Amino acid sequence: LVPAVEYHGKARYESLVLCEIFEDAFPNTPALLPADPYERAYARLWIDYISKSVVPAFMRLVLAQASNAQDKAREEVYNALRTYTAQVKGPYFLGEKFSLVDIAIVPWIVRDYIIAEHRGYDRAAVSQEWKKYAEVAESRDSVLKVQSVSSRQIGLDPSNSLTVVVFSASIGQRA
Repeated sequence: LVPAVEYHGKARYESLVLCEIFEDAFPNTPALLPADPYERAYARLWIDYISKSVVPAFMRLVLAQASNAQDKAREEVYNALRTYTAQVKGPYFLGEKFSLVDIAIVPWIVRDYIIAEHRGYDRAAVSQEWKKYAEVAESRDSVLKVQSVSSRQIGLDPSNSLTVVVFSASIGQRA
């Protein structure tokens, strides 16, 4: 499901676009992007990296059927995440503040149990830094509050076949 929002009679969709709309529409809330234009651009470059490198690699691994294809796709995921992790300033991508960069990768962190259970993925095989970053990001209160039910929680039969759970979250009005 793709989230959508109507704001002042105009509809928009796409998660990250909506986050930027909320940032602009509600300026008195914590910023998701740095105020400095150079740092904002840096954050957007890494959001683009997630969209163009991490997500496609993740999906290739999910869809890979043959063992050798899974091995190749898993290495692609590891390499994409290593590149990302090398830029993490800690504990979040830009440092102390949770940002739109973290928001862009969190859906893939909270879904990585799928590729762990069915495709041999292991966070520690990326790096200990990635494992720590992923654990910090997924345990953040704001992330926990918007997660939906996983296949583990609803008792789907774990087998060698891959089950992809589609989930969505409702976003209340920010004041």
